Amino acid sequence: MVKKVFLSLIVLLTSCNEVVPETEIVEEVTIEYPSSFIQWSELFTQESNSYFVYVFAYDCYYCNLLKKKVICFHETCKFPVYFCEYTKSIPIAHDIDNTIGKNEIDDVFIKGTPTLILVSEKSIAFNVAGKEAVSEMIDLHLKNE
Repeated sequence: MVKKVFLSLIVLLTSCNEVVPETEIVEEVTIEYPSSFIQWSELFTQESNSYFVYVFAYDCYYCNLLKKKVICFHETCKFPVYFCEYTKSIPIAHDIDNTIGKNEIDDVFIKGTPTLILVSEKSIAFNVAGKEAVSEMIDLHLKNE
């Protein structure tokens, strides 16, 4: 009996491939994204001269870590912040710096989710991806407002 319990414990402990640090455990975020949603095809069709587009996925771990911060950014930013839910129709590639200055939807792609894009004068001013990069860009923008 003791051998069975010990063996079960070993199997249980070794079956966990990765331990998420306690500080990164995502609490269930009950707040909802604001209603400022756009489709990817509408990236360049907004009326404002400058605006942000946050591309996310509901099942994205890092998007959920950033959710409260992005919603706060939406509420306090002097520029509009739109939300775009990731779909498979949104192209993905690694060299997102190549999208800077582009003004045609067929020339724009993301690296993954989360992504924050600034559209200014109907062209891409910046395109950053990943939890750290998006968080830093939000902090930098709010600091400079």
